[in-house]
Amino acid sequence: MFRTRSARRAIGTVALIAALGGGLTACGPEEEDKAEGTSSSATSAGQQAQNPKGDHGGHGAKGGEGDCGKPPTLPAGTKMIQVGLHRDAGAIEAMDAKPKCTPNDWIYHGEGDPKGYKIPADVKGELALSAGPGQYKAVSREELSKHIDGCLRNDYNVVKQPYACYGNIYEITLNDKGDTVLSMRERWSV
Repeated sequence: MFRTRSARRAIGTVALIAALGGGLTACGPEEEDKAEGTSSSATSAGQQAQNPKGDHGGHGAKGGEGDCGKPPTLPAGTKMIQVGLHRDAGAIEAMDAKPKCTPNDWIYHGEGDPKGYKIPADVKGELALSAGPGQYKAVSREELSKHIDGCLRNDYNVVKQPYACYGNIYEITLNDKGDTVLSMRERWSV
């Protein structure tokens, strides 16, 4: 039928473009749900790509239920803070830290006016190890103070492995008056 080589190449090129074009067509979030063989993870990834700022339909950004699920709850007597000022080994200023939904999971972020806290010499300090979540090392007040100061100044000559900085977020327990930290554990995050 086709006797010339150029005609066969043209037909082959058109067929190749048609075949590739069908496989490269992108779907929007609405079309993904209708497409055969799509998984919920493909839909979720498509929705995240459509919404790069991490606003989960208004749910997660307001601290309610969204892609992250229910906000985490802390054990009784524990509060989360974000250290904002470190005067010396015996005192810090920090804001209450509230959970915020992000594309990765819940993170804590300081809100409101900072409050001053005393750090006694016998504080039970724990720093997160950079190896991953749930791994901590007990430290003295001086080591804790040095770490807090280094992270606030982004001084990585002070903060070295096996430690890292995680947004200056700490779980604390307080005395009955609420002005002295009894225990202070750094919150690991990605």
